[in-house]
Amino acid sequence: MSRTLKLYSIASLFAFAFLLSCEEDYEPATITFYPSLNATGAEPEENAAGLPLTVVLRTSRVLAEDSRVNIRIAGNGAGYGNSYTTFPPQLEPGIITVTIPRGEVEASFAFTPKNDGIFIPTDYQYTFTIEETDNEIKSIGQKHFSMKVTDNTAAFFFDNFSTCPGTNFTERIASGVSTWGCSGFGYPDEVSSNSCREANAFNKGGTTGSNTYLVTTNPIDGTQYNNLYISAQVYSRFTGSGGIKFLYSTNYPGTGSPEADGVTWTELTDINSGLPAAGSQEWTGVAQLLEGIGDEPVYIAIHHAGGTTSSSSSWRIDDFSIKGN
Repeated sequence: MSRTLKLYSIASLFAFAFLLSCEEDYEPATITFYPSLNATGAEPEENAAGLPLTVVLRTSRVLAEDSRVNIRIAGNGAGYGNSYTTFPPQLEPGIITVTIPRGEVEASFAFTPKNDGIFIPTDYQYTFTIEETDNEIKSIGQKHFSMKVTDNTAAFFFDNFSTCPGTNFTERIASGVSTWGCSGFGYPDEVSSNSCREANAFNKGGTTGSNTYLVTTNPIDGTQYNNLYISAQVYSRFTGSGGIKFLYSTNYPGTGSPEADGVTWTELTDINSGLPAAGSQEWTGVAQLLEGIGDEPVYIAIHHAGGTTSSSSSWRIDDFSIKGN
């Protein structure tokens, strides 16, 4: 071997060793969602294209080689291909792989909501979690990204009680005195100009337990809907006797006592189990899907019972909504 070739080989070895030492000098790269950790999208109308939402990831330094990140998508959506699609596409259900190219610090993927044709009139909530990395990405910073996709189902009945008492509800007194009135401290900010309905028996003169119903003035036509989604905001200001329950009836005649002979009411158990505690002073959203209502007219009621003039919890109702299909 010639002297020149030997010198060249030695120089090459030194250069290779230098490159290795430089690579070892790189600090480990960290990956994070950037610049935000949440986003909001909307379910498109039927047969319409959804608006893509871009989710960005960023590394702590420029990468010297392509590096991949696996992101898991979880939530209450109907699933890939039904309620959303991604680009790049998922290679397995619930996992999307994003590559940050050599020489770059950022990469992104697109999340596009779809109309899945399913009557679940609630917002979809998704969480994206960075689960695995390779090559130069050695650690994870902000590993979670949240996304809300708002439902596009329009309510056929909605009352925020901006006009109070209004005409959508009628108080029906089964016994005792009237306890349903109006409050100026509605959802969400409780300013005096924001009206809501309120049930409170305190100082109303009733010595026996209150027994009043706030009933929808007009029935829901059961021939038009198979399913109803009922929701409201509920707030309790004071502790004391009594409470409220949400009910529905398919045989209430629309006038007279709601406890007349033959009239039956059924609890909306999902709503009632989610009501805030008396005196908790926090607005709470409650909702229930009522399925298979048949062809009968349906009345919805909020029953206030048990409060007296000397002791009564108070209950405010706002943003009462009914959706159906």
